[in-house]
Amino acid sequence: MTAINLRNLYLISREDFKNLFKNPMWLFYNLVFPFLLIVVLGFLQKDSYGGAVSAFDYYGITLMIYTVISSGMTSANAFMEVTIRKPNMRIIYAPGNERLIYLSKIFSSFLFCLLCHLAVAVLTFTIFKIQVDAVPQLLILLVLTELFSVSLGVMFCCIFKTEATANQILSIVINIFAILGGLLFPMDGYGAVVRSLSYLSPAKWLANTSFAMIYDHNYAWFYPTVMGLVVATIVVFTICAKTFRKEDCIC
Repeated sequence: MTAINLRNLYLISREDFKNLFKNPMWLFYNLVFPFLLIVVLGFLQKDSYGGAVSAFDYYGITLMIYTVISSGMTSANAFMEVTIRKPNMRIIYAPGNERLIYLSKIFSSFLFCLLCHLAVAVLTFTIFKIQVDAVPQLLILLVLTELFSVSLGVMFCCIFKTEATANQILSIVINIFAILGGLLFPMDGYGAVVRSLSYLSPAKWLANTSFAMIYDHNYAWFYPTVMGLVVATIVVFTICAKTFRKEDCIC
């Protein structure tokens, strides 16, 4: 990518980033809703947990993962929402690489969601005194998962051509990942078959890696999970490049 394209990518991403912060619904969805979800489920399940891991310890980690893997909903809206189509049209007919359209949405959504979720994590972990070890490793997982998730949302838009369809299918995929991964409730008590199926969910790998590092100081899962996220993100970027059509952004 040339210097001009890099500058254009920066300028477009900056405007997209500002627009994300101007939308109260996206701020609510990424800031307020995750915090309320952790508080409500933590209080409802507080009598079901004891010992070293409290309900807030469990849901503070699992629901943050759920929130991060849901970031694709934000990027899908930022990419193909009706109000975004006119600005996209100006970019399409301006000089430069047309791929800047979806790349700018990925990078601006990534930064927006990352800042919001970091704020939620700091607030939640401080208020409920959730034990946090291995902070650098957890931050790496957060950053990589965030990038994968927002890229996935844009990829679904490139494939299905509309934000509504992309969000509907993405919502189903995310919730299947969350349920199988035990983010909403533990799945280990449902038998060996369900336990084996849960490992098909990326959320399960993220949760197991996080809990192993925090409570067992076991980093054996960290590097395979990082490599898996990197490979998955590269695959998603490749699919975006193959399926993106500029006409879909203005129809």
